[in-house]
Amino acid sequence: MAFVTFTRPDDSPVSISTVEVLSFAPVPTEGPLMGPLKVGTRIAFKNGKHQDVKELVEAVEKKLNAAG
Repeated sequence: MAFVTFTRPDDSPVSISTVEVLSFAPVPTEGPLMGPLKVGTRIAFKNGKHQDVKELVEAVEKKLNAAG
Protein backbone atom coordinates (compact mmCIF):
# COMPACT_ATOMS: atom_id res chain seq x y z
CA MET A 1 0.00 0.00 0.00
CA ALA A 2 1.54 3.32 -1.10
CA PHE A 3 1.09 6.62 0.71
CA VAL A 4 1.51 10.12 -0.68
CA THR A 5 1.95 13.27 1.40
CA PHE A 6 0.07 16.47 0.63
CA THR A 7 -0.54 19.79 2.43
CA ARG A 8 -3.79 20.46 4.33
CA PRO A 9 -5.37 23.93 4.28
CA ASP A 10 -3.75 24.66 7.68
CA ASP A 11 -0.28 23.87 6.20
CA SER A 12 0.06 20.58 8.10
CA PRO A 13 1.02 17.44 6.17
CA VAL A 14 -1.45 14.64 5.46
CA SER A 15 -0.55 11.18 4.16
CA ILE A 16 -3.07 9.56 1.87
CA SER A 17 -3.27 5.91 0.89
CA THR A 18 -3.37 5.67 -2.89
CA VAL A 19 -5.69 2.64 -2.81
CA GLU A 20 -8.37 4.64 -0.96
CA VAL A 21 -8.55 7.47 -3.53
CA LEU A 22 -11.75 7.42 -5.57
CA SER A 23 -11.31 10.68 -7.49
CA PHE A 24 -9.87 14.19 -7.32
CA ALA A 25 -10.86 17.55 -8.78
CA PRO A 26 -10.32 21.27 -8.19
CA VAL A 27 -11.78 22.43 -4.88
CA PRO A 28 -15.25 23.99 -5.22
CA THR A 29 -14.94 27.77 -4.91
CA GLU A 30 -18.62 28.53 -4.37
CA GLY A 31 -21.82 26.86 -3.27
CA PRO A 32 -22.58 24.48 -0.43
CA LEU A 33 -19.56 22.24 -1.13
CA MET A 34 -17.09 25.13 -0.86
CA GLY A 35 -14.19 24.46 1.50
CA PRO A 36 -11.48 26.54 3.15
CA LEU A 37 -9.32 26.78 0.01
CA LYS A 38 -9.82 28.99 -3.03
CA VAL A 39 -7.19 27.05 -4.99
CA GLY A 40 -6.27 23.42 -4.53
CA THR A 41 -7.60 19.91 -4.98
CA ARG A 42 -10.37 17.94 -3.31
CA ILE A 43 -9.48 14.27 -3.01
CA ALA A 44 -12.49 11.97 -2.58
CA PHE A 45 -12.15 8.59 -0.89
CA LYS A 46 -13.96 5.28 -1.31
CA ASN A 47 -15.54 5.69 2.15
CA GLY A 48 -17.41 8.84 1.02
CA LYS A 49 -15.17 11.33 2.82
CA HIS A 50 -12.80 13.87 1.26
CA GLN A 51 -9.67 15.89 1.97
CA ASP A 52 -8.87 19.30 0.52
CA VAL A 53 -5.16 19.88 -0.18
CA LYS A 54 -3.20 22.92 -1.33
CA GLU A 55 -1.54 21.14 -4.26
CA LEU A 56 -3.08 21.73 -7.68
CA VAL A 57 -4.78 18.91 -9.59
CA GLU A 58 -1.78 18.37 -11.89
CA ALA A 59 0.58 17.93 -8.92
CA VAL A 60 -1.84 15.56 -7.15
CA GLU A 61 -2.20 13.45 -10.28
CA LYS A 62 1.57 13.30 -10.76
CA LYS A 63 2.22 12.25 -7.13
CA LEU A 64 -0.52 9.62 -7.14
CA ASN A 65 0.66 8.13 -10.45
CA ALA A 66 4.29 8.05 -9.29
CA ALA A 67 3.31 6.21 -6.10
CA GLY A 68 1.30 3.87 -8.07
